[in-house]
Amino acid sequence: MPEAIRFPPGEKSGGILELVVVPAHAPLISHVIPEIIERVNRFFGYSAVARVKLRQGAVKPPVEDRRPAAPPSLKPIPMELGDSLRDIGDPELRAVLESLARSLGDNNEDK
Repeated sequence: MPEAIRFPPGEKSGGILELVVVPAHAPLISHVIPEIIERVNRFFGYSAVARVKLRQGAVKPPVEDRRPAAPPSLKPIPMELGDSLRDIGDPELRAVLESLARSLGDNNEDK
């Protein structure tokens, strides 16, 4: 698991990538360090990492950062759009289009 990238003072290249690895996996990871460096640098598009430092420790699974879904709006959908939106099978697309229809209804009320 990546822990940090530390760069020399004032630099943004030639850094040290610090990885936390399960002790049993450290020998295997040490064999693929050149590939890790190459892939990280390819991701950044320049030589960001020059070395990899391994620290043995517990590797925790990543925490899923899911935000709760926004509650549906309670504003009514304009009547002329309501029937056509009910036929849309994809619930996410239908919710987006309903939201758009509600905002269009708000704009028409202002005029």
